[in-house]
Amino acid sequence: MIEVIDDFFPRRLVQEGFYYLDSYNDWDHLADSPENAHAYTLGKAFEYPNFEPVADKFFKLLDIEARKCLYNCFRHSDCPKAHVDSNVDHGVTYLIYLNLDWDINMGGETVFIEEDTGDILKAVAPHPGRMIKFQSVIPHMARPPVRDAFPRRYSLVFQTHPCDDIHLGDLL
Repeated sequence: MIEVIDDFFPRRLVQEGFYYLDSYNDWDHLADSPENAHAYTLGKAFEYPNFEPVADKFFKLLDIEARKCLYNCFRHSDCPKAHVDSNVDHGVTYLIYLNLDWDINMGGETVFIEEDTGDILKAVAPHPGRMIKFQSVIPHMARPPVRDAFPRRYSLVFQTHPCDDIHLGDLL
């Protein structure tokens, strides 16, 4: 299941999320797997119920039971790898794009991958406020923005059944 949902969140909330992450100063270096620690991206992870107020606003509108929240910041020099967010079939990931302006020439897609073949199942462009709801066991990866695009692509992610020890980056 990969569901793309537009216009779920009020534009004002998307703007608030964007400006919050654009001025965020507490980024961690997150890797898709321990073997790829050198290829980190900027991010921040929070365990429920310790979500920050801006994330809480999105979380309350979703009305879900998430255990983990992540802020993601992808830059044109990043090299994210394919991974899964959970190893249980009933795990669900909600990914929300926060950039206020974006077009296809800027890159930054989320790519979903067929596990058996490594082929692309679906690529989703990061339109402002767009949310992707998908089974957390589906391999996926972010594409970084292109060099002459907006310097960073921000997203907010909620996971219902996170699993930090399952990664697909070295399997594909």
